[in-house]
Amino acid sequence: MPMISKLPAALAAAMAMFAVAALGAESAAKGVRFDTPGVLDLSEPIAAAAGKPMAVAPAVATLGPEEAAKIFAARTQSENEPALRFSEDEYGCKPESATCAREHERTLLDAAGGAVKREGKRLTIVPASGAPAVFVDWKIAESKNADGDEEAHWYLGRMPGSGYQRVEVRFGHDSPGDFLVNPANGKVAFVHNGSDVAVPAPDGLHLVTFNASNPPFGLRVAALDAAGPRAALVCEAAKGADNISAQFKGWRDAATFDLAIEVRAARSRLAHRVAVRFMRGKDGWALAASDPHALEEIGFGCTIP
Repeated sequence: MPMISKLPAALAAAMAMFAVAALGAESAAKGVRFDTPGVLDLSEPIAAAAGKPMAVAPAVATLGPEEAAKIFAARTQSENEPALRFSEDEYGCKPESATCAREHERTLLDAAGGAVKREGKRLTIVPASGAPAVFVDWKIAESKNADGDEEAHWYLGRMPGSGYQRVEVRFGHDSPGDFLVNPANGKVAFVHNGSDVAVPAPDGLHLVTFNASNPPFGLRVAALDAAGPRAALVCEAAKGADNISAQFKGWRDAATFDLAIEVRAARSRLAHRVAVRFMRGKDGWALAASDPHALEEIGFGCTIP
């Protein structure tokens, strides 16, 4: 009788161990992905940023009308012209030209001097310390009951300034993204540059990213320094999220970038535009806006994780 009473628990434990093993095997088979534990996913929705909040007022200074006018007039950098260019643009290849892409990737792999290796469908980044990051090309054929899917990866070399290794991932049902790998510690960030605005600072040590069209609006700044990648600033609007959009107006220098935020009244085509300047100093980040009260109205605030 004691053996019978213990059997369900033992069976349950065995089944749990089998499920964990199966999940681990599946994860290993697909390599590093955007949702792999430890990967900094800069594309996931911002729900509630952790960290010390920066109050909307008086932390947000008033931006003068002349500077605001310059921001509004500045060229918008959108996701349609990605600063992190796609593989065909980096390689100079026509889309879907796998032979051309392989030739150009091989040139970059040879220049990496063993820090990056391609073995068939496995692309491995070997950091100076820490575990290697392994990216695996995989494909699931379409069946009667499910759509097919796939992921393919291309090595794009080192990013200017930070020296981070860049790997493009091509999804079967979504726009491309990039993995950014710290060559020193092997830490990984994912950015969905095929759908999101993603623009590195002129010195390459910070990256601003947000989705310009899909609510709710949220913005991240990631640090791509020697210890990174890590979230350096997270901003979001608490109210009227469906009526808020933003345009990226560029980095002014390595520590300053501009944004134009549009707030539309409910059931109205009219929009109120607010010019916002983000500035990084030795004491952290500061904001200046053409209408700080408008930001306060929508509960716009930032946290420093």
